Amino acid sequence: MKKRIAIWIHGGIGTGHFSQGYPLLEQLIKRLAEPFDIVVYSQFAPNIDYEPFGFSIRSAPASVKRKAIRWLYLVNYFFWDHRKHKFDFLGAFWGFPAGWFATVMGKTMHLPSALFLLGGDSTGIASIDHGIFHMRWHKILAVWAYEHASELVVLTAFQKKQLIENGIRKAVRIVPWGADSSLFVFQPRIQGPVLHFIHVGHLTPVKDQKTLLRTFALVRKNQPSELRVFGVDRLNGSIQEYCNELGISDWVRFYDVVPYDQMPQHYAWSDVMLHTSLSEGQSMAVTEAAACGVLIAGTRVGLLFDLGEEYAVTVDIGDDHGLAKKIIELTGNRNSWNRKIQNAKAWSESHDLSWTANQLITVFNEL
Repeated sequence: MKKRIAIWIHGGIGTGHFSQGYPLLEQLIKRLAEPFDIVVYSQFAPNIDYEPFGFSIRSAPASVKRKAIRWLYLVNYFFWDHRKHKFDFLGAFWGFPAGWFATVMGKTMHLPSALFLLGGDSTGIASIDHGIFHMRWHKILAVWAYEHASELVVLTAFQKKQLIENGIRKAVRIVPWGADSSLFVFQPRIQGPVLHFIHVGHLTPVKDQKTLLRTFALVRKNQPSELRVFGVDRLNGSIQEYCNELGISDWVRFYDVVPYDQMPQHYAWSDVMLHTSLSEGQSMAVTEAAACGVLIAGTRVGLLFDLGEEYAVTVDIGDDHGLAKKIIELTGNRNSWNRKIQNAKAWSESHDLSWTANQLITVFNEL
């Protein structure tokens, strides 16, 4: 009989555009559902047309709007489900509040718990209201959960560094998320007269797309270039207006979210992935670009902090001039350009989706 795992999440399963949610999260849970019996407790309800495959998903009725009440529904569901058929472990993707609930439920029921930290779980930037560590009570509750979970798993050494800076002393395991090697396939390319840039990320303050656009504008002064930006606009058109101010609107095209299985064709068009975030847990866009043979260029956060110059073009946060200068110089040094791409390709092959799923399975088996 399979061991049972209760997995707590904010959302990201069957939600949003095309009901694709956070595609890699769903893929990982599907992989976990092969050796384990999985019940997902999601604060956000999946879309009504979504059908889970291989696992069950529980959420409060859509008519319940308050987040706190929705979490209480999940607590009630969990106790009811546990009474009928006991769980062996608890897991959570995102450290707070999902991880806090998983840790509390684990302590209450004397079950081991594993927290998998994502995004803003390890940082706090008050100026843009990003992450949890700049909010006093969120920090207090998160620190308690992180310290009392049976296992704490982060995506990158960058996240581990952030946790240490925020006072977390618990040992962590680093497990980056890999791209699906059956979907994101390496394609050698010959650079044409126009340099093609891609950026994948919702338009939000933490992604710092203004630095990205300044970088692109500087490169374009030296070489004909085009940029495609993919993601939901949560800044009410201010990034598009900034393109107008920089005089680059004719060469920048904005897309909303597209079906996930269409992204490889856009990576195939691209020469360079630009990613200038203020903070990242990892960045799956960077990982997918590496798998497809796109040169990665951006700020030293998330996976770019871990990989460094042997695999990518990296600069300090906000350094548009430095990033543009490095990219321009690299266009004249194809050996160095290709070496970075090959190194990133090798990393992505050894850290693909199957590798990540096996690492997560190992975490639960060791609890």
